[in-house]
This record gives sequence, structure tokens and C-alpha cells, in this order.
Amino acid sequence: MKSRLTVVLVSLLLVVLLLETTVIVWLCVVILPTRMAELFSNERRCDAGRYNVDSTDSSITKTSFNFLKYFRQLTISSQYIPSFGNDTFLSEGLTELEEISVELSHLRTIELGALNGLTNLKKLELFNNEISEILPGTFEKMRRLQNLNLRNNSIGSLKFDAFSGLISLVELDLRNNKLQYVHPDTFLSLPKLKTVHLYDNLGLQIPTDRNLINLNSLSHLSIGYCNVSSVSVETFANVSALEWLDLSHNKLRTVDINILTALPNLSTLYLYGNPLHCDCQLKEVWRWCKDRNIRTVHGELAVKCDTPSEMKGMGWEVLEKVQCLQDNILDYENYNKTNNNYTTILETHTKPFRDEDMEI
Repeated sequence: MKSRLTVVLVSLLLVVLLLETTVIVWLCVVILPTRMAELFSNERRCDAGRYNVDSTDSSITKTSFNFLKYFRQLTISSQYIPSFGNDTFLSEGLTELEEISVELSHLRTIELGALNGLTNLKKLELFNNEISEILPGTFEKMRRLQNLNLRNNSIGSLKFDAFSGLISLVELDLRNNKLQYVHPDTFLSLPKLKTVHLYDNLGLQIPTDRNLINLNSLSHLSIGYCNVSSVSVETFANVSALEWLDLSHNKLRTVDINILTALPNLSTLYLYGNPLHCDCQLKEVWRWCKDRNIRTVHGELAVKCDTPSEMKGMGWEVLEKVQCLQDNILDYENYNKTNNNYTTILETHTKPFRDEDMEI
């Protein structure tokens, strides 16, 4: 009797699964393309579990979401969607979505409650839009979200509770925004956050008298192309787990060796694209990286000296061939005799460069 019941239950389960698959396939192949053809004039693609909308002529309407409730991935590109209002996805029954991508769609505002119901969402991409502000509480109930991409928007600042609720977030991309200020506690409530991209925020204030970020779990941080002229031990004091630090394409003249000693897990340090002054202080940094196999080269991009003029354009490996004498004076005498590159002996004291010392 028990085995017969088992057979019946299994049979019923198979029938239900078959019917569900048939309905979804039928929806994808028959109904959706027909309905979407009325809504979008250009490209549309309906794959298993995914619907892509790509149109440069027409705009997506709220009612069009009705036909997407069975899908797990939704990609919308080149539409005109200036705002996500309250319950945008919940009211349309789109609670099973796991990935959403909305790009090049002029999105400016995300109202509080707009993302209600997206409790299964793992990846959210809202890049190449016009978002200027993240309201505290916007992502409050998205406890499964792991990847949030907000690059290429117009976000100017981040309050300490901007990303509250994202307890599973692993990667946050804020590249190429208009960030000027990031509260040091902005990411403190994100216990699993590993990667933060702040690259290409030209007006971003990088403090030297306090912490930039308070998050001991952070392993990857990029602040390249941010016009950074100076960093300190305090800047990175509360990100001691960093393994990957990108400081490329800034205005750094040197780096304090104490920053590296405070980051024991560091395996990658990008300094290329900076107007570095190759002196005894920088030689310490070079030696530290060399002895610990810290990666500093990215493809063909390598760390180079900008000053003194005799070393301009040379890879910082040249520091191995010069000696630091007493009182941290960099002596080029032996280097000159060996390489015959210079006609004079140059001695440079190790000290922070002032603005008037920088070459134009």
C-alpha cells in the first residue's frame, strides 16, 4: 500500500512539473513574443527563464511587467524609465526574479518601496543611467542580494545607511559617478562585502586624518582616477583585510611604507599612472613589494618614476640600482658610474613634495 502511494505521488509530481514546464514554454514561445511585439518595436529575446528587452524607439510600460512573472532574469536596455515607483515589481507579481539589469534607460529616481517583493534577488544592475541619490532604506528588504552595480550614474554622496539591509552583499560597483563624500560607516552594516569599486570619481574626498572606510571584511578596493594626491595610514586603518588596492592614475608623489605594513594580506598594489618621485621613501615601498611578491603590474601598465628628471619614465625597479646613504639621501654616484647615463652626481633628500616642487 505504501509503495503504491509513493508511485502515485511521484507520478503526480511529474505531471505537475511537466505542466509547469509546458505552460512556461508556451508562455515564452507563444504569448510573450506576441504581446511584447506590441510593446517593443526592436529586439526582444525569450530564453529559458530570461526575458530581454532592447528598444531604442519605444518605452516600457508598467503593464508590460505582467507577462514576466514567470521569469528569473529580466534585462531592460535603451528604454525610457525615469523612475521606479512604490511596489513597481511587487504589484506585478515579479517576486521570483533573481537578476535584474536596467541600463541606458534614463533611470533617475528609485522611490522608497520601489524594490519591495524582490526578496529572491541576487544581482541588481542599474548602470548607465542618471541616478543621483540613494535613499536610506532603498534596499532594506533585499537580504539575498550579492551583487549591486550602480556604475556610470550621477550619485554625489553616500549616507551611512544608504545600503542598510544588504546583509549578503559581496560586491558593490560605484565606478564613474560624481561621488564627493562617502561616510566611513556606509558599508559597516554589510558583513559579507568584499569588493568596493570607487574608481573614476574625480571629486571624491580621500581623507588622510581619518578612516576612508570602516569594514574589516573588505578585501578589494579601487580608488583609481580619483585625483588622490595623498593617502595615509589612517586612510586605510580599518580595512586591514585588504588584499587588492588600486591607487592607479591619481596624483600621488609617494606612498608611506607604514600603509603597507598595516595591510599584511596585501597581494596586489596598483600605483601606475601616478607622478611618483623615486627617492628613498619610495624605494622602501618598492623593496617591500618585491620581497613579498606583491603584484604591481597590470598588463603593460607598470609603475614608473616621474621625478627626478634623470629617472623620468623609468620603471621603479631602477631604485634597486641606487643607494640610500645616511640621513636617507639617495646617492646616484654608483649608478652613474655603472650605467654612464648621467654626467653629474645627484643627491635627493627624502621628504614630502610640496606643490611648488611638482613638475608641470
